Amino acid sequence: MAKQSSLFNFFTKSPPPVSKPKPSPSPAEADLPSSVQKSNSSPKEQAKQSPTQQPARDKKVQQKSKSKTASGGFKKLFGDKPPTAKDSSSTCPFSAGALVWAKLEGHPWWPCMVVPQPLTGQQMRGRGQAQRIHVHFFDKPPTRGWVSVKYVREYQGSDSSDAKTGGVFFSGKPVIRRSMELADAVLFDAPEKRLKMPLCMDPSDDEEDDDEMELDNSTLTDEELSDVDEEKHEEAKPSKVRQHSSRASTEKGNKAKRRRIIVASDSDGSDEEFKPEHAASSSEDEEEEGAVSSGEEESTQESEVESPIKPVKRKRPVEKSANTKAKLPVGPSAAPKRAPAAVAANTKSRLSAFSAPDNFESQTNGSGSTTGVTVWDHEKLEWVQDGRRKDSKRRRQSEDDYDPTTLYVPEDFLNRNTPGMRRWWQLKSEMFDTVIFYKVGKFYELYHMDAVIGVNELGLTFMKGTWAHSGFPEIGFGRFSDVLVQKGYKVARVEQTETPEMMEARCKTLAKPTKFDRVVRREVCRIITRGTQTYSVLDGAPSESQSKFLLSLKEKAEEESSGQYRTYGVCFVDTSVGCFHVGQFSDDRHCSRLRTLIAHFAPAEVLFEKSNPSIETRKILKASLSSALQEGLNAGTQFWDAQKTLKTLSEEDYFKEAADGEQKSSFLPALLKKMTSESDSLCLTPKEGYEMALSALGGCIFYLKKCLVDKELLSMANFEEYVPVDVEMEKADGSASFFAQTRQRMVLDGVTLANLEIFQNGSGGTEGALLERLDTCSTPFGKRLLKQWLCAPLCNPTSIRDRLDAVEDLMGAQAQATEVSDLLKKLPDLERLLSKIHSIGTPLKGQDHPDGRAVLYEEVTYSKRKIADFLSALEGFKTMQEIISVFNQVLDEFRSTLLCQVVTVKSEKNGLFPDLSAELRRWETAFDHQKARTTGVITPKAGFDPEYDQALTGIKNCERELLDYLDRQKKRLGCKSMAYWGTGRNRYQMEVPDSVSERNIPEEYEVKSTKKGWKRYVTKESERLFSELQGFEEKRDAALKDCMRRLFYNFDKNYKDWKTGVECMAVLDVLLALSRYSQGGDGPMTRPQVVLPEDNNQVAPFIDLTGSRHPCVTKTFFGDDFIPNDIFIGCSGSSDVEKEEGRASCVLVTGPNMGGKSTLMRQCGLVIILAQLGCYVPAESLRFTPVDRVFTRLGASDRIMAGESTFFVELSETASILHHATKHSLVLLDELGRGTATYDGTAIASAVVKELAENICCRTLFSTHYHSLVEDYAKNPAVRLGHMACMVENECEDPSQETITFLYKFITGACPKSYGFNAARLASLPEEVIQSGHRKAREFERSTVTLRLFKKLCQFAEDATLDSTHFASLLQLLNTL
Repeated sequence: MAKQSSLFNFFTKSPPPVSKPKPSPSPAEADLPSSVQKSNSSPKEQAKQSPTQQPARDKKVQQKSKSKTASGGFKKLFGDKPPTAKDSSSTCPFSAGALVWAKLEGHPWWPCMVVPQPLTGQQMRGRGQAQRIHVHFFDKPPTRGWVSVKYVREYQGSDSSDAKTGGVFFSGKPVIRRSMELADAVLFDAPEKRLKMPLCMDPSDDEEDDDEMELDNSTLTDEELSDVDEEKHEEAKPSKVRQHSSRASTEKGNKAKRRRIIVASDSDGSDEEFKPEHAASSSEDEEEEGAVSSGEEESTQESEVESPIKPVKRKRPVEKSANTKAKLPVGPSAAPKRAPAAVAANTKSRLSAFSAPDNFESQTNGSGSTTGVTVWDHEKLEWVQDGRRKDSKRRRQSEDDYDPTTLYVPEDFLNRNTPGMRRWWQLKSEMFDTVIFYKVGKFYELYHMDAVIGVNELGLTFMKGTWAHSGFPEIGFGRFSDVLVQKGYKVARVEQTETPEMMEARCKTLAKPTKFDRVVRREVCRIITRGTQTYSVLDGAPSESQSKFLLSLKEKAEEESSGQYRTYGVCFVDTSVGCFHVGQFSDDRHCSRLRTLIAHFAPAEVLFEKSNPSIETRKILKASLSSALQEGLNAGTQFWDAQKTLKTLSEEDYFKEAADGEQKSSFLPALLKKMTSESDSLCLTPKEGYEMALSALGGCIFYLKKCLVDKELLSMANFEEYVPVDVEMEKADGSASFFAQTRQRMVLDGVTLANLEIFQNGSGGTEGALLERLDTCSTPFGKRLLKQWLCAPLCNPTSIRDRLDAVEDLMGAQAQATEVSDLLKKLPDLERLLSKIHSIGTPLKGQDHPDGRAVLYEEVTYSKRKIADFLSALEGFKTMQEIISVFNQVLDEFRSTLLCQVVTVKSEKNGLFPDLSAELRRWETAFDHQKARTTGVITPKAGFDPEYDQALTGIKNCERELLDYLDRQKKRLGCKSMAYWGTGRNRYQMEVPDSVSERNIPEEYEVKSTKKGWKRYVTKESERLFSELQGFEEKRDAALKDCMRRLFYNFDKNYKDWKTGVECMAVLDVLLALSRYSQGGDGPMTRPQVVLPEDNNQVAPFIDLTGSRHPCVTKTFFGDDFIPNDIFIGCSGSSDVEKEEGRASCVLVTGPNMGGKSTLMRQCGLVIILAQLGCYVPAESLRFTPVDRVFTRLGASDRIMAGESTFFVELSETASILHHATKHSLVLLDELGRGTATYDGTAIASAVVKELAENICCRTLFSTHYHSLVEDYAKNPAVRLGHMACMVENECEDPSQETITFLYKFITGACPKSYGFNAARLASLPEEVIQSGHRKAREFERSTVTLRLFKKLCQFAEDATLDSTHFASLLQLLNTL
């Protein structure tokens, strides 16, 4: 406990502006060397010195342990001071017998009844803010206590809204539900009747003490009285802490509830959450035993750094209010009267302040002021306040180049702080936008504004004092940091990087060490953000399998005349895998390629050069990436240009290890070398066309360097070039050769991914999305690969057929597929594990990285985690070999080249899977796996680690020489009972019995020690041999210490083979998922037939799809089966009419509202994507030519963030289609033009249909409600008409009589009406509104027909050649009127 106590004495609070002197809780002491001591006796010893004060305090402890658990912390939090004097003037807001809710700290609101104190009859105490009321807690057994009036509210029964979910008083705890039942039982009784129920009548010792105090206080003045009140408040707290302990003991088997205690389960490496209530000690006696002398506290605080494994109980520091100290002199000379007991009990009360909150309600105000809301010390500092802040270069917030990530902290303020707090402020000034987890002993502490975030976001509890601070044990870092990072905070982990001994040694080397030198050194070891998570052993496991990217972006505007509006350089990296994608591309006015990149590789964090991106790009970042963190870096110094990037890469030697096996001359990986100028042999000049890409890489490297993960990630030398999917198309010459290129992929831009709900549904969830439907992958790396495949389906018919063959092969080998799926489920996330192993093993991250110097108390736990990770990787690769062997027996039956490649070993024909058996055997025998798992230490077997083997050989030789020397001495003295004695540094002393005469002892024998009947000697020779032995032992220990890193480094040397193995398994996993979907569709599934289009138009692009269903919707909303539909585009359908209409590439889709038009279009797009993914499709048959790009314009939405209206968004998307569509594209346009006036809308829609059908000639589904548009194109051979059928009954003048049945069947011809009034009735518009609308509709219809009639008459009058058919249509119109 003592050690823990001193950790809290770590920082001084800033001097509060009050007239009375308030001593600080001395946060400095923990950092002072052991020579500085405070007091020479522990609270326990002091208690022995003054036994007279002990009984009363002990009685309190006993009495309170019978009643309810802690209220101490909350009271501290809101700072009420319970006065002791009876206050007759107090008016009671609640009468006796009233039912109320009452709140004690660390507990939820509790149902109570106001009752007079059973001994004195007193119902109220104190006055003003400190007024308290006496209540009876409904519980079994009943308990009672004093509660601040501030925390008492009227009870209105368990069915009131406040007591239900979401209400202020809601709690899911069974004990509260029981209490509410007890309260409800007497809710309707009269108060007098309630008071007759059995109440808690135990006499309370602390209340007797209060009475004694009150008698003494009767002679004091008001001011002195308030002093005593405050002192009384300090002493009352421990008793309040136990106010509810009877309930706690019944629930928890007599365990006191505490916070911030090292949990055994965590230290053992288990994954259980840190639960303070389970880890607390069982009795208060143990706490008492834990209290050690405060002198020891100071001397041992920093020395515990040496022993990271020793479990130490933590004690809260002693913090008394100023007034208490004024009344009670403390010091070695004067033994305090009441203080000794207060220390031990107050410690316990402080521990209760760490009780886990019952819900994660934030405690935003802490103790230290008597008002409801606390103003923390940091909030009083002018230079921290918003509007008055300056950055580290003293630029004001209003200035353009203000840097919000830094803060100016005045020098005089720094010098007033204790050494530890001064270091905290120095770090905070460098990273003001980061939450600092500041290591103090075994705990991470959060101070000032960070503590407020910790309490609000993590549910931590404020510690006592006027400055905000909170914290948690080291083992909880992974859990707490991840919560903050997911909420968008940056988290810095600051570690102690020296022990107190090292600090003392450092101070000795200085001429005049100041107090700021005499503090252990602390350094930032890691900054974690959402885009830079590497999931190291401290960080814990990843919460999701999909990648989170860090995107760095640089833009350059181009001349518009060239048709290119801008060029982007991009670099994005998934830090959990360590793969960098670097590229540069030109983009159009709508930034289509950038939007597509963002949709395919959704970034969690975006870096850009300040003032670099254009307004258009910023709009996209704001609208599409509103949830991603975005950070502007300064040009040049932070966001480097291409030259500085290449210069840094050459200086830092990132790729030294990676290049060892290859050409040593070049320090750059192949891709980066390709981006440098060929004329510059030093690779310091960028090649033309790659300047922006290298600059984006520079911004990324700077940021990773700042987060201290640059070395471990870059040294993997894992770089890929990013080429936008549609760039390849521009390079392809003819369509046939274009589709024949193996690498060609279908383009799915961001709009299409969203409109077709490929990754997410419309509301942002995954339910009903295509990815969710397909994703039955067993491994995390399989899930990531499936997402990549879905972003870019294949275009090459040969590749598509090969994947379909693989799916068929797996469907044929059902038994093997099931067995392999079960084996795949056992695999950990090997792709991320390989990256983890690399970062632990890389020698680059050695002593110069602060993590290498960090003093970690849970070192053994982390070592065990590292070993567990490593062993699970080895197990995973062994499982892979099992998978390969399972397929060996059926390999010959497989038709798919792809499948054969991934399940055949490299040594055999065309295999891709590396042969890992020799390597795995080597690792199997490298060290004792089980021993390593349990001890956290790897002891390599002989022959594996030369350094370790050498040291062991040296030790054996020395020990043999020492034994030989002893044998020689035995003969020399003629004494057979001579033997070596000693431990540690005193080993190898020769023990000689006194029976050997002094005369026979040689001169060189030197007496080291004696015991009765024996003398122990050393000689120069024995000392020489022993010092040699110690040298070898040190070498052995050093080798062991570095052994894990070297083993991991050894393993990582074969990174390429391990990675290839993982990639093969990922492909197999995805193919298995596709085969499961292909088998398990509801209804018939068919293998699509892909036809290669011919250049000479013999095979024009077409889609021939019969009996198709929506891939993600198996039932309709009403639970009926999905109705299949046929879609023919660019080919003749089955019916006679369709055969006549021939090869129209554009289909105009009409039909009633809610008739299924949008579903039909989405269904068509998704079926084509599935087919090109290499999967069976939900249809009876499908023949088609490959689609190079799917365009969609579906649904209506505005982009408020980008300042774009609904209609503008529609037209932007349409413009993108008209610019980029080719004759091989598939275009799905839904109700274009509805966002503007009817005439404008119809005109624009008509022009777009003409362009798509006659000029671009791409396959199009165009749905519309503009019936005039349908009439215009009825005779056009490039356009075919189709509609969603419906059945209309009772069609007449009165719309309320019509009933419409949707048939959801797509048939040829146009739909005569849209039946909008039917939708109005379904949406429950008022009947009178519908009738009025119908009358208006008839008027519009009549005027439209009249206009048409007039137009035809004019035509007839002007053109005498018109035939009788024209005349017949005139008569028809007249009849209609």
